Amino acid sequence: MLALFGLGFWFWSAGQAKAKQTPTVAYLYALTPASRVKLTWWHSTPLATALPVRSGGMVRIPLGQRVGIIYPDGRTDNVAGPVWLRFQQIKPAEPDLFTAPLADVSVVAQAIAARPRDHSTITSPVGMTRYLNPLITWAAREGILYDVAVADAVDTNAPERTAFGVRPPIALADLQTPQRRQLGVDRNYQIGVREAGSSTILGAARFLTTTDAQLENQIPATPAELIVEAVAAMAKAPTRTGDAWLALSHLPPDWAQSELGVRLRLRVAAELGLPDELAQAQEEARRLLKH
Repeated sequence: MLALFGLGFWFWSAGQAKAKQTPTVAYLYALTPASRVKLTWWHSTPLATALPVRSGGMVRIPLGQRVGIIYPDGRTDNVAGPVWLRFQQIKPAEPDLFTAPLADVSVVAQAIAARPRDHSTITSPVGMTRYLNPLITWAAREGILYDVAVADAVDTNAPERTAFGVRPPIALADLQTPQRRQLGVDRNYQIGVREAGSSTILGAARFLTTTDAQLENQIPATPAELIVEAVAAMAKAPTRTGDAWLALSHLPPDWAQSELGVRLRLRVAAELGLPDELAQAQEEARRLLKH
């Protein structure tokens, strides 16, 4: 009996290891309280965070359960049970953020982080943003106050938006300016941050407001909405890396430490040049791969 148990455990362990090397094709999250799904005929799994579904997998949504699906290209879908879902088999051409095995994503993130870059402490907005009143964040030292300026990268005669002696985060609308409070659509801007009273710029970043940016756009409220926002921000080039970081920084610990949360944090931390955050995400990736 003991030998049979040992053999069964070996097969189970081998299956778990193989699953972790299988490409991920989607993530499921709960739309109803205490939602559960079945990945096999007999096993029911709670949707506490975002559950990865591997290539070729099947999932049963029980009666009365509503589940959200996040796809690697940023699309989402809502499904109500009872229904069986079959997810197509894929073979990614190269490691990417969403479908590659987690160990490969960690390696790619390390390679991105090693690329030469100008020193920057700005974390949001960076790249592109869909917010016309973005929340400005940067890597700040404990107890230090900062001066912030946002300038129009094209119209050099336009007055800067400024704030002095502040800590992150700070909303763009809270900066001092004779201009209107919100940014323009489809327009380039530049942020500069320095220690209060200093003349040395500690961090700088350029960003572009998207063509569909709206003043009504706000940071999502729930963990599921935050992670959907982060996926959408990183799913297509050019990425909205700063928007993704803003969403990820608002996630509760269980969501931030889930497989999807760790994947996103690896890539975003690498692109923004945040070594401490990258190291923490890599450690959590190793923990996930052991379980």
